[in-house]
Amino acid sequence: MKLSTYLSISAIIGLVFSLMFLLASSFTLNQYGMPAEAHNLLQVRFFGSALLSVSLIFWFARHVRDGMAMRAILVGAATGFAVGASVSLWGVLSGLTNALGWSSVLVYLALLAGALYFLAPAHRPVPA
Repeated sequence: MKLSTYLSISAIIGLVFSLMFLLASSFTLNQYGMPAEAHNLLQVRFFGSALLSVSLIFWFARHVRDGMAMRAILVGAATGFAVGASVSLWGVLSGLTNALGWSSVLVYLALLAGALYFLAPAHRPVPA
């Protein structure tokens, strides 16, 4: 897989989730077994806005040719994905989310694996 393809896939996944969190907040929280109370709605919308920003960064960085810039993007992404996976795992194991929370853990881990793949010495970022 090319780096530009990975960034495109990451951007699209992030965009879909960000729009769910921003435009269908109550529905999305209910799907995860969380109460759609005002404070939860506010928090999930903040998360959606942050996710939208990250998605746009990935989308617009697809064709960046500067290796240092791409490495910075990938290190930031890997860090965020690792923390996101940890938080999602904690949410599932503590009972704060239902079994659908496992899908978030898996998405974060898959995106983390991609970022680490392109950060590996054998796969230095070379955008296509």
